[in-house]
Amino acid sequence: MKTTKKIHTGIFRDGGAGAFAKRRFRERRKKLMAKEGRLMAITGVPYGPGGKTTWAYAYCPTYQEPAMMYLTGINQNNVILLLDPNSKMSDEILFVDSRDRKMEFWEGVRFGVGDDQSLKEVRSVTGIQDVRDIREFKDVLKERFLQQKKKAMATLWLEGTRKGKPCAITTDHNYDFKKKLEGWLRSWKAPALQNIMKTHFELRLPLDKYDVTNALKAQEITGNGFKVLLKNFRDFKNEYQVQGFLEGQMLMHTPFGLSYPSIVASGSNATILHYTKNDDDFSKSEMMLIDFGIRWMTMHADITRTFPVSGRFNPMQKILYEIVLRAQIAVEKKARAGVMIDELNKVCWDTINQGLEQRFTALGGKFKLQYKGRPHGVSHLMGEQEHDGDPFRNYLQQPMKSGWMISNEPGLYGEFRLSLNGKTYDEKIGIRIEDNLVMTPTGCQNLSSKIPKTVKQLEKLMTPV
Repeated sequence: MKTTKKIHTGIFRDGGAGAFAKRRFRERRKKLMAKEGRLMAITGVPYGPGGKTTWAYAYCPTYQEPAMMYLTGINQNNVILLLDPNSKMSDEILFVDSRDRKMEFWEGVRFGVGDDQSLKEVRSVTGIQDVRDIREFKDVLKERFLQQKKKAMATLWLEGTRKGKPCAITTDHNYDFKKKLEGWLRSWKAPALQNIMKTHFELRLPLDKYDVTNALKAQEITGNGFKVLLKNFRDFKNEYQVQGFLEGQMLMHTPFGLSYPSIVASGSNATILHYTKNDDDFSKSEMMLIDFGIRWMTMHADITRTFPVSGRFNPMQKILYEIVLRAQIAVEKKARAGVMIDELNKVCWDTINQGLEQRFTALGGKFKLQYKGRPHGVSHLMGEQEHDGDPFRNYLQQPMKSGWMISNEPGLYGEFRLSLNGKTYDEKIGIRIEDNLVMTPTGCQNLSSKIPKTVKQLEKLMTPV
C-alpha cells in the first residue's frame, strides 16, 4: 500500500478530496457535458519540462494543463480526454501513452496502457473506465463524431477581446490542438470547431470546499515562512539570501512547489513590477518588497509584503505604507459577489490618490509617480492557475461570483521627498501589499488574514528578542 501511494501522488492529484476524489472529478466532467451537450476533446500538455527546448529543462513539479487537472486530476504529459454526452456506450474516454518501463527507469512511473495491470491501475486511480492508447485518438474521434446526430465538436482554447477586437492565445498547446482538430474536421466536411472556454471557466472559477481548504493551507505555509524570515532578517545582506531562506522555509512544507518565481526587491528595485533578478545588496535605510507564495495541491498563495530592512519604518515610509494599506482595506470592504473588479480598481486608486493628497502633499511632501492613473490592476482571478480565467481579463467588467478567488494588491511606485522634524527623507520607493480573497454573497473571506502586514505587526516580528 505504501508503494502504491508513492506511485500515484506524482501523477494524480486528489485535490484533498481523498476517497471522494474520483466522484469529484466525475461530477465536474458531468456538469461540463450537461452544459455543452456535444462531443468535446481536451488535451493535456503534450510534453514535459525540456520536452520541446531540451536546453531549457527546469524543475517544475506541476506542469499539467489546468483544464485537464481540473477535470481529471491527472498530472502527466501527453493525455487527451474525450467527452461524449450523447453516447450510449461510454461518455468519457481517456487516451494515454503505452506503458514504457524503460522510460520509467529514467523518469518515474506514469499512467499507461498496453497490459491488463496498467489498465487496471489507471481505471482504479482515476475512475475513468474507458482508457485507450493515444495513438488511437484520431480514429476514435472520427468514429464518435460520425455517430453524432448533430454534427458538432468542441475543444478548449483561450480567446477574448483586446481593445474591442477578437483575439486568441496562438502560442500554446491548446491552440495547436485546435488547429489539428480543425484540419481533421475539414477533411470530414464537418462544421467549424466550437470553443468550450466560457462554459469551462464558469464551472472552474468558483472554488469548492476542497479548493478553499487547499488555498488556506497554501496561505498558512506561505505566511509561516514569512514570519520566520522576518525574525531572522537581520542576518541577511542581499536579495538572494532572502530569496533562498524564504523559499527554503516554504518548500520544506509543500511537495507542490512555488506558485511563481519569487520577487525579492530592495530599495528602488521594488519599483520594477516583475523584478526577478534578486541579486542586489541592500542597506538598512531601504525598504524591501517580496512577492511570494507556494501551491498546495492545485491551489496557490499569491502574497506581497513590504517592510523596512532596518526593522523600523522611517516617518515617510510609514506614511506611504499606510496609504497603501488603507486602500487595501477599502478594497476588501467593497469586495463581494456581484461587484465588478473594475469597481474595486476605482476604490483602490481613488483611495491612494486621495491619501497622497491628504496625508503626504498636505505635509509638504513632493512625489513623482512612475505611471499615469494606476500602475496595474488591483485584482486578478486565482484558482487552478495563479492567474486564472480569461488571460485577456475581459472578466474585469463582469460581476464576480460567489467562490471566485481574487488577489487584492494595491501598489505605489515612485520618487518621494518629505521633510519632517528637521530631517529630509528622499527615496525611490515601491510598496505593494497583497492578500487573497474568496467572494461570498455578503462580502469576502480574506484567506491571508493571519499573514502580518500592519506596521505594528511587522516591526514587532523584526525586533530582536
